[in-house]
Amino acid sequence: MKIFVDAMGGDLAPGCAVEGALLAAQAYPDCEIVLVGDEAQVKPLLEGKAMPNISTVHTTEVITMDDDPATAVRRKKDSSMAVCLK
Repeated sequence: MKIFVDAMGGDLAPGCAVEGALLAAQAYPDCEIVLVGDEAQVKPLLEGKAMPNISTVHTTEVITMDDDPATAVRRKKDSSMAVCLK
């Protein structure tokens, strides 16, 4: 099973999302976990924690708390949320 995680979503992103993905990858080695977000922020959190079932997809846009969710997903097509929903 492949699970996409919006690594940039949430107040403590991407730290909490990466931490959760690492725990899930360890508990469920048959699942493929894809962290979607800014690789410059996500990759350093994965250093030294080689998990063969975790990969990343880089995105260039961010949906902020000030954005209307429906409008943001339509306009910010390279945000982590929009890419996860694809």
